[in-house]
Amino acid sequence: MAPPHPPSLGVCYYIIIQSMDFKQLLNNYRNGTMNEEQRAAFEQLLHDQGSEQQLQQLLNDSLENIEPVAADETQEYLYERIKTQYIGEEVPGKQAPRIHLLKPVWLRYAAAVIIIFGVAAYFLLNNPKHGPVVTNTSKQVQHDMAPGHDGAVLTLANGRRMVLDSLGNGVIAKQNGAQVILQNGSLAYHLNGQTANAVEYNTMHTPRGRQFQLTLPDGTKVWLNAASSIKYPTVFTGNARTVEINGEVYFEVVKNAAMPFIVKINEATKVEVLGTHFNINAYNDEPAIKTTLLEGSVKVTKDAASAILKPGEQISISHSSQKSHIIPVLTDEVMAWKNGLFNFNGYDIKAVMREIGRWYDLDIVYEGEPEPEEVMGELQRSLSLSQVMKILQKIHVKYRIEGRKLIVMK
Repeated sequence: MAPPHPPSLGVCYYIIIQSMDFKQLLNNYRNGTMNEEQRAAFEQLLHDQGSEQQLQQLLNDSLENIEPVAADETQEYLYERIKTQYIGEEVPGKQAPRIHLLKPVWLRYAAAVIIIFGVAAYFLLNNPKHGPVVTNTSKQVQHDMAPGHDGAVLTLANGRRMVLDSLGNGVIAKQNGAQVILQNGSLAYHLNGQTANAVEYNTMHTPRGRQFQLTLPDGTKVWLNAASSIKYPTVFTGNARTVEINGEVYFEVVKNAAMPFIVKINEATKVEVLGTHFNINAYNDEPAIKTTLLEGSVKVTKDAASAILKPGEQISISHSSQKSHIIPVLTDEVMAWKNGLFNFNGYDIKAVMREIGRWYDLDIVYEGEPEPEEVMGELQRSLSLSQVMKILQKIHVKYRIEGRKLIVMK
């Protein structure tokens, strides 16, 4: 009689892991207190494609011990509670990327999904067997696209265009009453004490795949996200400091009660402040203009209507109607882009793809209408396109790439 077949490696690892309490196992892994046998088993289980069913069973079993939520605790609350418990601490000795995504259909298994993408994705992206190759449904494409980086185009008042990515540090222009100085990826204006003969305006524009930081003549600091722009005077004069923007821009405004700071978004919408920190998302391809206050106070005006925000609040003004409303928000999520992250909480697939298109300089095309499902989670903006898409494939996003066109398939 032939001896029985030995169990597969995946089954062996599964047996080792199964012998421990899974929640304790995760804590031991996070805290670096696993023994070598447990660590090898855990990491192999994450790598082994044939172990997905066993891993899912372990995750499901571990969730049976989680106390049930009260009736008034929403799915979002459950997600945030589990996220707080399992996310945000690095594996000792390793710099793991913050990667975790899930769809609300999985919210009942939120801990499982977060763990898979928060831990397993780390091994996936750092495993030499999984190089940064853009994939599609039929073949591998032997190229990749790097993430965006610092860079912008400055258009001076005389029409001269300067690509800041390619310039060295130092004075790059002298204008009426100011020197324009580029220093380590940031642009600033130093007033030379001369009286400006006339108001001159510069425009800074970040193409897709670029972001940049600017200090205005009054000392106000400005950060531009990809595909954004700001028009501003080289010297502020008169009774107000007025700038015009498009796209997404974050401001830290220098206080000057005698000269309020005004941001014009379009002919009908503006934001007025004295000194504060706030973010405006005003992309033309987004359904609404969103102004979020982090510190201080701002007044947002649309036509004849206005509203005053308090810190932690956001007002959303639809492009297609006069309606607007104020809601409390998590400002860390709003400011994720400035801190090197994509935050997709509450996004549908099209909103996710708009962000990806701007950051990786891609045109997004759809073959069929994507499912109206929401995504929850964060990704680092430093990841290559192939790494991002590899993760999105885990939530069943199908795609192919043709040149600089990313085609999302049904």
